[in-house]
Amino acid sequence: MSRGREKLGATIVDVASKAGVSLGTASRVLNNRRGVDPELRRKVTEAARSLSYVRAENARRASRETCPIITFVLSNRGFLHPVHARLLQGAEQYCEESGFFVVFKRLDYAADTPLSELKLPALLREHGIADCLILAGTNYPNLIEATERAGVPYVLYGNNLVGESPHGPVDQARSDDGSGAREGVRYLIRLGHRQICFIGDISQPWYEVRYKAYLGVMADAGLEPLAQTVGLSLDNARNGYASTEAILQRGLAISAIFAGADDVAFGVWEQVRQRGMRIPDDISLLGFGDMPDAHLMEPPLTTVRIPFLEIGRQLARMAIEKANSPRSPLPETVVPTELILRGTTWPHVESGSFAAVGALKPGLGRLEECET
Repeated sequence: MSRGREKLGATIVDVASKAGVSLGTASRVLNNRRGVDPELRRKVTEAARSLSYVRAENARRASRETCPIITFVLSNRGFLHPVHARLLQGAEQYCEESGFFVVFKRLDYAADTPLSELKLPALLREHGIADCLILAGTNYPNLIEATERAGVPYVLYGNNLVGESPHGPVDQARSDDGSGAREGVRYLIRLGHRQICFIGDISQPWYEVRYKAYLGVMADAGLEPLAQTVGLSLDNARNGYASTEAILQRGLAISAIFAGADDVAFGVWEQVRQRGMRIPDDISLLGFGDMPDAHLMEPPLTTVRIPFLEIGRQLARMAIEKANSPRSPLPETVVPTELILRGTTWPHVESGSFAAVGALKPGLGRLEECET
């Protein structure tokens, strides 16, 4: 193999390897493209000169030598997970518009995996294809440290980092979950609800952020918080089902439930239905995320929409900028959420308010009222 390589001459892969850069970076330098860090350009140029690299126009594979590559790394999640599938879709859309390729890799690891045992994706280990990584899925600080030690640029989906970010709010994009949760709880209070319960496993940071926002709004309104914050099942829908059962068995007068995610809300819904109660007639329900099934429920789920496609696009934009200037930290990108009013929330009427009861007959104009 080595004798054949010498006979054929050095390739762009050899140049990238010797310069210690990705294949896409070497390609942009050798094709005299703009936007490359001067130090990286110098390394590639010197490597090409030392290897006597000659660019073979006719034999060049354009898809590998001219198109920069972003690698989307999905950690500790299934490929069909609705959140990360949409992040990938958004990233792929942006990269296609910008002339970049997206490569998909899965990675499973634990928070306590030592760096020496952390099996990084092959593309990252080889450091020969990815210009920049998008770290999606659920991640821990040990992967970030391992990625930095490998010298590969990356950007992070910030909502799902379990643990402290090593560099603070840089090189990451996330949704503004705190603002979305506050808006949702305030809406329930405006509807007259006072006994509002939160359900979500706050050992996971995305639920913790939403729970803290809930606590803040309840405190501002002078209301007593009520929550089930310890997960009763690893499955989100089953956790919503079991948590609602535990709350209702205590005989608490709940008028509204804020589920920390839509799939948690689906479990809440099933438990309420099995008890012979109705949503929103007996209990209003607010979700979070706006998953694909949210609007298919009957009535459709009121929820806080997270624009996952847009977050994916922003991650791709940042990854491309990072590939061009690996040493320059990028400020955090925060994408706003949106409260989507559908049919599972309804004004709460205190017992004895006969005039209000007569004015708000359940089932009449509920969806239209909630969407105005």
